[in-house]
Amino acid sequence: MVALLGFGLRVFHHHIGRSLVSVVALSIASAASYGLAAVLQHHAAIRQPPELSVRVGLLVRLARRPMWLVGNALDGVGYLLQFLALRRGALPLVEPLLVLSLVFALPVAAWLDHRRISRADIGSTVVIMAGLALFLGVARPGLGRPHVSAVAWTVLTVVIAAACGAMVLGARRGSRPLAAVLLGAGSGTAFGYVAALTERTGHILNGGVVHTLGTWEPYALVVGGVAALLLTQSAFHAGALRLSLPTLTVAQPLVAVVIGLGLFGERVASHGLAPVWEGLGLAMVVFGVFALTRSPVIGVDQTGDRP
Repeated sequence: MVALLGFGLRVFHHHIGRSLVSVVALSIASAASYGLAAVLQHHAAIRQPPELSVRVGLLVRLARRPMWLVGNALDGVGYLLQFLALRRGALPLVEPLLVLSLVFALPVAAWLDHRRISRADIGSTVVIMAGLALFLGVARPGLGRPHVSAVAWTVLTVVIAAACGAMVLGARRGSRPLAAVLLGAGSGTAFGYVAALTERTGHILNGGVVHTLGTWEPYALVVGGVAALLLTQSAFHAGALRLSLPTLTVAQPLVAVVIGLGLFGERVASHGLAPVWEGLGLAMVVFGVFALTRSPVIGVDQTGDRP
């Protein structure tokens, strides 16, 4: 499976240079940390009272659970690795690789729930890896300039906030399974925005810490990160991991890539049939992700374990 990714990356290695290896390694390590964190956080969140959904009290209660705290620590490690990757690489390169978090989550969830990984699970994983290899091999993501006007950032922030707000309202009015899906999508949307802020803040840091603290981006990053964390835990709290994690996993890179291409001027190959192959690669990733959710390992619903 790793060979599939390696093949795709070698295709465009000369377009990015030696930094490619470190960016990819950091991105994959970040995905591993996020995947482990998601499983641990879900195991803690799913057992909390339903009335705490999308409330700060949920985070307060979860803060007393050691498993959730370990998951948060892994989230922090994942974010640090993602931050380092985004300082060197473009959103269309780093964010799709974070889809691998679901692949890393699978064996951990299987171990915690005393289940076996099936051949279908392995097949879905291969499809995800092949799709990533195809997309990255054809797209050859290139760096842009994440220097966007204040007006553009304001419009983007309003759009993201409105989208997340609409998903929260829909979650509160719908069933618990629907809430898990909507909140997972909202979390992914918020984290896609946070990824863009992360890349921007990483570039600002080139001017020094004091200079960075005098800008608005790091503070928006903290607010966006807390909001995304609350949405994530609420999504995990609402239902089975198969409902929330896949939508989160797919939404985050899609939102981040759109921001990277639309606002930061980052590039993917657009000549000839390249867009067709890129679309096919992304479709394979999405198909593999949602096929993987049919696994009993990811699909197990533990709501019956509530105290």
